[in-house]
Amino acid sequence: MEGIALERPSFAAMTNNVVSMTGFGRASASLGSRTVSVEIRSLNHRGLDVKVRAHDLRLAPEIETEMVAAVRRRLTRGSVAISVSEENMDGVGAVADVARVRQLHATLDALRKDLGLADPVDLATVGAFLGASRTGPTAELPAATWPALAPALELALEGLAAMRAHEGSVILTDLECRLANLRAIVENIAGLASAVPGRAARRLEERLDALASTAPAIDPARLAHEVAILAERFDVSEEIVRLRAHFGHLGLLLEGKGKDSPGRRMDFLAQEIGREFNTLGGKIQDAAISALVIEGKAELEKLREQAQNIE
Repeated sequence: MEGIALERPSFAAMTNNVVSMTGFGRASASLGSRTVSVEIRSLNHRGLDVKVRAHDLRLAPEIETEMVAAVRRRLTRGSVAISVSEENMDGVGAVADVARVRQLHATLDALRKDLGLADPVDLATVGAFLGASRTGPTAELPAATWPALAPALELALEGLAAMRAHEGSVILTDLECRLANLRAIVENIAGLASAVPGRAARRLEERLDALASTAPAIDPARLAHEVAILAERFDVSEEIVRLRAHFGHLGLLLEGKGKDSPGRRMDFLAQEIGREFNTLGGKIQDAAISALVIEGKAELEKLREQAQNIE
């Protein structure tokens, strides 16, 4: 078997619990006189979707089943496409049939003239017709070839996993930065919010003092009651506590102390954090705090977009 040039660290050593869903891996297998390549590509997906495609080959159903099972043993999320092709049919070492190309070009050029078309027939058009004129699969991979093909699939999966792990480490660094920024924003909000009820109470007293000459005296007990209502309305201590708790959970996931598939859990936590920011913004009508809430939402959206890229 001929594989791709790839360092082969152990799978456990590559993983840091934050793994990207984007990756690519390729390897080749020698099957008698033929060389077959296996390419695996993965993109973002809510679950795990695996598709097997063969180019110029017919795969035995048993081989497709084994390939899908192998991917499911290694991955939990992503849209995964496995492409199997004979290398000399992919253009590697392929020799063009010059006579056939000339004949097809002449035929197409004659048709162009009959139709009165001005643009000349180029090689791209000829190539497209050559591909469309193929009659179907030229070879079959029976179930008996699976033992020889399986190592190529595993090596391609290792390449895919290595790329996903590398991208995951980059995403992890960014997520840690976003989380630190969110924590700082919430602590700033907490500091500002603690002074809001007192400011509101003073504004109420100032307004009442201004009306004292034209309005009857205000019962001190009633004034204390209204101030207490204001303080309760502007109290965001519960939201701050919940935000800190959500940040703690995010931190554990980033440290690899959570369960598998942290991407789904991060996405859920991001939704909950967004709800708390909305509540904060609705409770406290303060310019400085509103600006921090907007900044927090922008940072949260960046974190959520990154979380949607990980397994």
